[in-house]
Amino acid sequence: MTAMDEWAVLFDLDGTLVDTAPIWRSAFVALIDARQPVPAGATDGLLGLTALEAITTIHRRLGWSGLDPVEDVAEVEAAVRQRYRDGATSWHTEGLHLIAALQADSAPVGLVTSSSRYVLDALLIHSAAPRFDVVVCGNDVKRTKPAPDPYLLAARRLGLPPARCAVVEDSPTGLASAVAAGCPVVLIGGHGQPGAVPVASLGRLTVTALRQLVSPAIHQASGDAARQPTES
Repeated sequence: MTAMDEWAVLFDLDGTLVDTAPIWRSAFVALIDARQPVPAGATDGLLGLTALEAITTIHRRLGWSGLDPVEDVAEVEAAVRQRYRDGATSWHTEGLHLIAALQADSAPVGLVTSSSRYVLDALLIHSAAPRFDVVVCGNDVKRTKPAPDPYLLAARRLGLPPARCAVVEDSPTGLASAVAAGCPVVLIGGHGQPGAVPVASLGRLTVTALRQLVSPAIHQASGDAARQPTES
């Protein structure tokens, strides 16, 4: 692969490559249940948020004052990390196959998540975990998804423009982040979302389909190079 043909794929983690939502929800419910009965909807809409953002939302919804959200984050993250270490979830087979196919095609693969490094490491130590060329966690940037910072940082670490980094996401928050960064996006299970190519499931994605997403940027780079003046 020449420099003009270089491209990459950046994957979201939660919900895209691993079904982590039930584990996080269980940890949030346990935190609430230790203090009061769990009201309906207390943990709704937290997918895609950092742990601190989710805990802050819970505090606001339940009217908790005088409590330190940072301490609650530590408790929840420790519970989630332990569940990961216990093997309570696993990497989606379709995702593992796609990543292996991309790497066989010499395409760099990155992971971009709002989870902290502390929590993520418990997933990456498992033997089934894929190898990533770059990993960006929530505590690597000042602004997390939906801000563009995580995907911009991943592209910069790979040495590629965002337009040549295809993104695989599953949430509106992640989609907004990738679009703002200038990355072409596939949205798993998405329908009619502006800025994204909808795909019913991860298993429907192929290396060819992802490469086609970044083809305009590759062709543009090749054209720009061809138009460069030569030395006389």
